[in-house]
Amino acid sequence: MDRQRFKLPFVKDNNPNWVCPTCGEGVLKIKEGTFHCEERRNSREAHSHEAWDPEWIEHIYTCILVCTDDKCKEVVVSSGIGSVSWEFFEDDDGQSESVFIEYFRPKLFDPHLRLIHIPKSCPKTVTTKLNESHKLFFLSPSAAANNVRAAIEELLTELKIKRFSNSNGKRRPISLHQRIKLLPPKYAQYIDMMLAIKWLGNAGSHAYGEITMDDVMDAYELTEHILQEIYEPKITKLRAIAKKVNKKKGPAK
Repeated sequence: MDRQRFKLPFVKDNNPNWVCPTCGEGVLKIKEGTFHCEERRNSREAHSHEAWDPEWIEHIYTCILVCTDDKCKEVVVSSGIGSVSWEFFEDDDGQSESVFIEYFRPKLFDPHLRLIHIPKSCPKTVTTKLNESHKLFFLSPSAAANNVRAAIEELLTELKIKRFSNSNGKRRPISLHQRIKLLPPKYAQYIDMMLAIKWLGNAGSHAYGEITMDDVMDAYELTEHILQEIYEPKITKLRAIAKKVNKKKGPAK
């Protein structure tokens, strides 16, 4: 996962190479003439303050993105926020100059970006939760992390890990932590990874503001690895072989 592509702000004339969510081949580029931004009310009113500075400016933006693949040409709408920042550089004579540059951060894509590879054979119940997480990633990392946790719960169900226990004739739910510990030896290698995802999801549920994009991307990468190992083992094995050969620059033996 190229984390910087999703974390860094962009300028309207050079947006990141977000991969098309429909074809997965082309990248999304802003359609000419569709980028529009407006200064927010509180930001406009702040201009009258005696200490006002351009770095106080807050924008909202909307634009249309188009896939660069001629066979696809999917259109995606994006919206988000913007700000102004001083940037310093040296001119050809070595003199320091400064300019204001507008930076933007996305909060929404529709259709949403697909931030990790989900195997085609992955159960729909798991895929649905991960897609919900992708929708929320830019808007609310906490909610996104919680949906990855929910995806792991669904995965355990698909792996036939029981959800309830019976005690004294009463049916009681088994905690996610306990269900992970119930994984059979075949899947024991994923216990630590699933527990890490659980803790990140818990933080998303109960400690708003503490979850960062990097935290969610940790959960994504762990989940992606687990799903590839379970539902695309051949691909995972081939990647491991390629990695060994490339490292040796020759036979892996």
